[in-house]
Amino acid sequence: MEKFDIEKFPTSESAKRMLSYVSEDFYEKSYVGKWLYQIMGLEWDDAGRILKEELPKQFFPETATWGLMFHEIKWGLPIQQNLSYEERRKLLFQKMNYRMPMNPYQMEQYVKGVTGAEVCIADVNDPGIQDFKPDHPNVFGVFLSGDSELDLYAVMEILDEIKQSHTTYIIRVLQNARTETCVGMGMRQIYRTAAILDEKTIVGAGK
Repeated sequence: MEKFDIEKFPTSESAKRMLSYVSEDFYEKSYVGKWLYQIMGLEWDDAGRILKEELPKQFFPETATWGLMFHEIKWGLPIQQNLSYEERRKLLFQKMNYRMPMNPYQMEQYVKGVTGAEVCIADVNDPGIQDFKPDHPNVFGVFLSGDSELDLYAVMEILDEIKQSHTTYIIRVLQNARTETCVGMGMRQIYRTAAILDEKTIVGAGK
């Protein structure tokens, strides 16, 4: 066992700083006195680390952990500590990004924030790299891609909520070798057809 050297104690930087404010040599040979400063110093060291490393992360929903509750309160959301941090962040982004009326870029950010998927929305005015060509000017395309499994019904509910009432949409998801078509907000029926371009297609109905 290494011999305790009172001359090199305390080890806490905060404790050393506090001891420097005391009369010189007052606690120089005091084992108990130095331990008291060591204990207080370790707490201050930990508080300093939190202020320097942890606290700045809590300012932003993207990096907040224990500070998510303050963002939820700010945006009028319930504090759901039974959910994971990622799930709570998605609910926050959904609330934060909701602005009416929605343009295609806002819709992309909104859907991406909720689903975590890469989103591209194309319409008759901007066909995008997919060269989207709708049969009607009130139809827009929603192109999704990502590694995780997507809840397509949830995506439809989001789109039905934020889109303009006179518009409808087609969702295409690069996922597996079949095409799925879902018609209408209320019907919630899925018709499976043969594989086409390794895509999944969903057709939404206007409200």
